[in-house]
Amino acid sequence: MKKKLQQLSVNTYTLFLLFAVLLFFLALIAFNNHRAVSVLLDHVYHNTQDTVVLYEKQIDTELDRMETFLYTVAIDNADYTNLIYGDFGSTSWYSCLYHLNKDFTSALSVYTADGFLFYLPENDTFLFSNQIANISVVLQNTLRKEISGEEKSRDWEIMEINGSCYLIRFINIGGARLGALVGIPSLIGSLTDTGSERVDLYVTTPENRLYGLDTGPVTLDFEVLTDTYAIKNIDGRKMFLVQQPLSNGALYLTRMLPYSEVQALNAALNRDVLITTVLFLLICFSLVFFVKKQIIRPVTNLTKALEEVSEGNLENHISISGQLKEYRQMSKTFNEMVTEIKDLKIDVYEEKLQYQHLENQYLKQQVTPHFMINCLNTAYQLSEPEHLELSRSMLMDLSRHLRYTLSSGQTVPLYEDLQLVKNYVEMSEIRYPGCLALYANCPDAFRQATVVPLLILNFIENTIKYEVVMGKVLEMHIDVTSYETEEEIRLHICIWDNGRGFSPKMLERITAPSYPEPGDTSHIGMTNVIFRMRHIFPDTRFSFCNRPGKGAQIDMEFPYQPYGDAARQSL
Repeated sequence: MKKKLQQLSVNTYTLFLLFAVLLFFLALIAFNNHRAVSVLLDHVYHNTQDTVVLYEKQIDTELDRMETFLYTVAIDNADYTNLIYGDFGSTSWYSCLYHLNKDFTSALSVYTADGFLFYLPENDTFLFSNQIANISVVLQNTLRKEISGEEKSRDWEIMEINGSCYLIRFINIGGARLGALVGIPSLIGSLTDTGSERVDLYVTTPENRLYGLDTGPVTLDFEVLTDTYAIKNIDGRKMFLVQQPLSNGALYLTRMLPYSEVQALNAALNRDVLITTVLFLLICFSLVFFVKKQIIRPVTNLTKALEEVSEGNLENHISISGQLKEYRQMSKTFNEMVTEIKDLKIDVYEEKLQYQHLENQYLKQQVTPHFMINCLNTAYQLSEPEHLELSRSMLMDLSRHLRYTLSSGQTVPLYEDLQLVKNYVEMSEIRYPGCLALYANCPDAFRQATVVPLLILNFIENTIKYEVVMGKVLEMHIDVTSYETEEEIRLHICIWDNGRGFSPKMLERITAPSYPEPGDTSHIGMTNVIFRMRHIFPDTRFSFCNRPGKGAQIDMEFPYQPYGDAARQSL
């Protein structure tokens, strides 16, 4: 297979690659479309669930309030106690019954309840205070039968009475029984009557029987949903369902959304995908034409010219008319190379290669490939429209970082190095959100102090690389102070963090008097900083330790010299 690929021409190979890219992009579009639909459904589910949880808390709060009212009546209401222990049939007894009914009636304006009940088994006294229009005899008889029967459970439960659905709660205290009745339409209506669009909410039993605002009960043919959603056909309509358990009783709250609303969101997404696909195909065909004319043809001409050179024809030249800038430069360079190749000496060529190698090694020491890859990956992940500003900020920070690290100056003012550290931490915060905190304390008088580039960054970069833990804030402190000797003012920069600190093995090595030794290639960033700093200030002192109760600490001391003075001395 490899040999077959090597035998392909540039024309065939390029067209094959373009076709492969096209297939890959189409497959990527299909996958992203499927993924986008899944993400869209999850987004709709979480938004709907948040709404249902809000309604569920409101319902639970209202049911708890009504239940608290019943217990308050049973414990603190003197009329309730007098009805139980008073003289049945007496004037005072009926007066207590009247006042209790009055208390119930007053409470109906405060709570969502449609009625409150009182029953005394000893003399079969039944009181039902309500605000139900055209109350039926069937409802009263059913409630009387329910409250006078055997003791019920201590939770709210659903009852269907004469075609209407209610939530009922009974309590039994002191030999008498109290109850609260709330119609499901009243309960749901108090939540959704906000003047906005209708919200399909249903109180649901464990058997997945739904009771709504103005519809009869509906039984679903699947189990109650937990931590997920369902898309079902209900009464001929495709609905998006989310359910949430209530705290009071074995009940659930269900919300339905017409699936057509979800599809409307998806339709806009599909339209964008179609437009993107068509535009991509047009771009691909245009790219094929452009590549063939402006890239493949010049490469073919150059290949033929190289073959002639390999055969010993050093008089051949390539026409550069009509070519792109890079190909014109390449052809021009080729022509110059052919003209000068006879006079080129191998030692000059090797010296140039060696210089390029050393230059590349120097750049590699300045720029951490792992950090660049992480930054580019993070920028790619932030390329969605909703993260556009964050992605732009990330790329701008990376641009400033690379511009600084690739600068050729031997010294910089301290404030520029501190700004680079801040820029680096801001980029790292995008990768580790909420996990980094930088505290830099540098008096204005020393902002112009002369230092080597990347003096502080190498230590901060190592701290983030080895100490960051997701979910925990890594604090990094940079404290700049000074002290005077008889000869000069010296700066003291202390860098410390709240991480795990240096390992015993590492600490033993970097605190050795001979560290770092010439030619030491381990921890190249740290040794590079030490050597470069001592090259500028030979009496620079570095010390490493673990800060008590904290993490690693690096101390460095060197003479204070304003940046302008140092720059003039270096000329």
